[in-house]
Amino acid sequence: MKVCFVINKLSFFLSHRLDLATEIAKKHSFFLITDLTNCSKKEKKMLSSCNIETIHLSQRSKADGWKGWFRYLFGLAKILKRSKPHYIFYITLELSILGSLLHNFIGGKKSFFLITGLSHHLTSNNFKLLIRRIFQQILNPFLYLQKDHLFVFQNNNDRMLFIKKNMAYKNKTMVIRGSGVNDKVFKLVNRQSEEQVVFLFAARLIISKGIQEFIDASIALKKKYPQAIFRVAGPYDSEDPESISKDLFHNFPSEIEYIGSVNYLNVCEMLSDASVFVLPSYGEGLPKAALEAGLTGLPLILTDVSGCKDCIDSKSSNGFLVKAHDAIDLEEKMEKLIMNKELRLRQGISSNKYISKTFGNSAIQKDYLELLEN
Repeated sequence: MKVCFVINKLSFFLSHRLDLATEIAKKHSFFLITDLTNCSKKEKKMLSSCNIETIHLSQRSKADGWKGWFRYLFGLAKILKRSKPHYIFYITLELSILGSLLHNFIGGKKSFFLITGLSHHLTSNNFKLLIRRIFQQILNPFLYLQKDHLFVFQNNNDRMLFIKKNMAYKNKTMVIRGSGVNDKVFKLVNRQSEEQVVFLFAARLIISKGIQEFIDASIALKKKYPQAIFRVAGPYDSEDPESISKDLFHNFPSEIEYIGSVNYLNVCEMLSDASVFVLPSYGEGLPKAALEAGLTGLPLILTDVSGCKDCIDSKSSNGFLVKAHDAIDLEEKMEKLIMNKELRLRQGISSNKYISKTFGNSAIQKDYLELLEN
């Protein structure tokens, strides 16, 4: 069988879907449609060694508006008609909407729409996000006539919200909890000897990831605990309307250590240097960065919202859940872990055990391979 992944950014594929794609490529012919503009020779060689064929398609420029959408849509349709895959995975909400439209015209055995993060998009009043919702609602009745498609969500809250908004039919949906995390790469780190507490926020620099709440809490805590370190890592996209301001990006407060966008090859090192992982997001599908952090033995401070709360196990207590949009609640939970090293270490070990058991590669990859056998 010929399996295709469609994804905008190569970096997102490498950090979030490479292990899954490699496993699929062991049993099926596999190719990836993505933007290869910044693909290095080392990355091309690595993809080839995993039996992953690549086809270049420039991602749309947000500055081009609707023209960018149509240009990308026609380019994608042309590639799919030429390559004729049996199974197509459209990854992310934006590409799933495009895939919903193409599905009525492109042949193939089945299309899968992977919704990797949703709640914020369906509850936001942002005009562009509202247009996306309406467009998907219009497409949904046409999809109902097609049997060969499935929406795949990373948590059940997102699935039910999507159905409630009439953007998919219940019998055309399912949940697979993420894309798997590799416990052979992200191993438990011994942090017994650490002297300073390092809080790490690692995500795209957009408002809905809760970066402003992290900054506010960090500034307040730095006054009380000057030895604590508050670190931010993540890419900045000036074209994204959700991004933090250019002024903030170029002038982070002195209390914050910004280490830039970290290559997926260096993520392990970044996590090893941290004490606590913090992501006060407004909504996630399932934050893989938090899962990888937990595997290395980091306690997690996440918001009590879809996707994030799935990473916290109430029985083993591997971290804290905080209210979204609440910097004070976040500050209080961060302070607890500054003051109690024993609690940090205990929660970190619980993180490793819970995430390895629940979100490990083997179980998740098995679920995806079963999709291709039905």
